[in-house]
Amino acid sequence: MRGLGAPPGRSERRACAKGDCEHSMAEGNQGEAYLLIDVGHVLTHAAYISRVEGAARLAAVAEASTTTTAVEGGLLDGVRRATANLELLVGRQILDRAGELRQPRDADGHGVDGVVVTASLAPLLNVALVGLTRDFSLASAVRAATLPYVSLQRAISLDGSGDCWDAEDLEALVQQPPDVVVIVGGADGGPVTPIREMGEALSTAYSLLAAPERPAIVFAGNERACRPLQAAFTGVVEVSAVANVRPSPQKEDLGGLQNELARLFYNRLGRCEGLRQLSHWAQVELRHDLDALARTLRFVARRHGLARGVLGVDAGGNGSRVLWVRSEGPALNWASPFGLGSGLAALRQLNDPTAVVRWMYHPISWAEVWDRLSNIEVRPGGVPETEEDWDLQQAAVREALAATWKGALGAWAAFAEGRPAGEADMIVARGTTFNHARTPGQAALMLLDALQPTGLVRLALDWANLLPGLSGLAERDPQAAVQVYDHDALLELGTVVAPRGVLRSGARALHARLTVAGQARAELDVPAGSIRRLPLGVNERGRLELYPARGLDVGLGRRGRGGVVEVRGGALGIIIDARGRPLRMPDDDEARRSTLEAWQREIEEP
Repeated sequence: MRGLGAPPGRSERRACAKGDCEHSMAEGNQGEAYLLIDVGHVLTHAAYISRVEGAARLAAVAEASTTTTAVEGGLLDGVRRATANLELLVGRQILDRAGELRQPRDADGHGVDGVVVTASLAPLLNVALVGLTRDFSLASAVRAATLPYVSLQRAISLDGSGDCWDAEDLEALVQQPPDVVVIVGGADGGPVTPIREMGEALSTAYSLLAAPERPAIVFAGNERACRPLQAAFTGVVEVSAVANVRPSPQKEDLGGLQNELARLFYNRLGRCEGLRQLSHWAQVELRHDLDALARTLRFVARRHGLARGVLGVDAGGNGSRVLWVRSEGPALNWASPFGLGSGLAALRQLNDPTAVVRWMYHPISWAEVWDRLSNIEVRPGGVPETEEDWDLQQAAVREALAATWKGALGAWAAFAEGRPAGEADMIVARGTTFNHARTPGQAALMLLDALQPTGLVRLALDWANLLPGLSGLAERDPQAAVQVYDHDALLELGTVVAPRGVLRSGARALHARLTVAGQARAELDVPAGSIRRLPLGVNERGRLELYPARGLDVGLGRRGRGGVVEVRGGALGIIIDARGRPLRMPDDDEARRSTLEAWQREIEEP
C-alpha cells in the first residue's frame, strides 16, 4: 500500500494498493460510480468507487496539493488536479475538457453518478454559553453544543455571582467575541426578569462593537422570556429562538439548539468563496470533515459493538484533532493548533526546545530541529528524504498529538460518566504522516507514544482518507458505503495490550498465550520496558490468555488479574506494549536514543 512502502512525491497520483482492490475497470461498469473528494489544508484526496461483481469497491485513490490562493487557481484547481490524477489510474474520464464533472456516467463508463465533498478548511464555530444555573440549563447547553464543528470557548453561569455579571466574564465576551453566544436558563413558565436582565447587559456591551464583530445570539431557555430577550437586543442583533434545552428539571431537549448551531455553521461555510465554488462545481452540499467523520465513527462503534467507542485521531497541517465517538451520546471533539504545516508555529510556542527532540533516536540539536521544522512549515506536504527527516517528522507528530491529547482529556472529563475520559476500544488515525509512514510499525508506534492507551485497544489507519466521505455516500447509497467500509476503508494494524502501571525494566510484565481455531499459535513472557508481537493476521481472530504481574492492570478489572479475551489481528498482529504507563524515558540523551531505537526495532520484529 502506498504510504507503507516508498511514498511518491507531494503531488503525485496514488493507486489503490490493497491487493483485493486491484480490478480492471471493465469489471466496474456494473451499477453506479462515485467520486469522493476530501479537501485538507495541505493535500486534496480523491477516491473512485465502482461496482465489481455487484459489490461497491474502492478502485483507486489519488491526491494533489491543496490550492487556496487566487494565483493558484483557488480550491478548484487542486481538486481538479487530484481528479485528473485519479483519471489516469482508473482509465476513465471524470472531467470534461473544461474541467467540469461529467455527470452521470455515459454508456462508455466515463463520468460519475454521484459526488461527495468533505473539507477541513472551514474554522470551527466558536461558541460561548451563558446560563442561570450551572447544574441544569447550562449543563444541558454544554451537552447540546458538544458537536464536531463547534469549539466551546467558555461556559458562564450566573448562579454563583448573585444573578449578576462578573465583570471579567463580560469583558472577555466583548474583547474576544465568539461567533455565537447561546443564552439559556429557566424552566418553561418560570420567571422572566433574570433572562431579560442578562440580555440587557449583553446587548449594551455588544452595541459598542461594529456590526460585523457582533456574535449571533441564540436563545434556548424559558419560552416566556423569549420576547423580552429579543426586545433587549433590538437594534443590536437579532435573536434566534429555539426550544428550551431544559424545559423542566426532569426533561432535556437538545435537538433545537443543535440544529441551530448546525445551520449557523453551514451557512458560514457557504459564505466561503472557494468552498461555495467547489459546492457549485460538484453540485452537492459540502460537509465539514469532522462532522462527517463523527457519523462514520458512530457507525463503526455500533457495527463492531465497541462499548468504549472509537477514538479518531487526525494529525493535520494546521493543527491536530481528536474525536471520541460512542454508540450513543455526544461525539466529543478537541482541536489544537499543533500540526505539521502552519501548526508548527504553535508547537514552537510551547517554549520547550526539547519537546520534539525527546522523541528522536537520531542525535540532533534542538536548534537544528527547529530550523528544519521551520522549512517544513513554509513547505508542508513534502516527503522526507533521509532517515533523519523521517525521524524528525514523526517526532513532531508525537509531540503535536501528545499536547492535543492532554487538552482533550481535561475537556472531556465531565462527559466520561465515571470512566477514564477518552478510553476507547478502537483508535483510527488519519493524516499524511501516518499514511505515508514506511511501515505499519512506525504508524503504530507514533500512536502508542503520543496517546499511551491502556488495556486492550485496536489500532487502524484511514489509509485512503475515505471515512468522512463514506458518511455522505451512505446518504445516497447505504449498501455501497457499508461494502466499501468492510473491504477497503481501514488498514487494521492489530490489537494492542497495554498494561497500566510501572515495573522495574526487565522484570516479567506478563505471560501471554495465543490460540487460533483451537490450535496454539504463540506463547511468551514479556519483560517490562519492551514491546513484543504475536502473529495474528488481518481478519484472523484468536483467544488471548493474559497473566499480568501483580502490579499491572491489563483492563480486566484490577491489578494482577488475568483472563482470556477474544482478539482480532492485523498487519502487526497482537502488540504487547509493556513499557508501562505513564511512559518513561531515560534522562541521559544517549540512553534515551538507544531506548527509542530499541522500541522501534521491537515493534517491527514479528
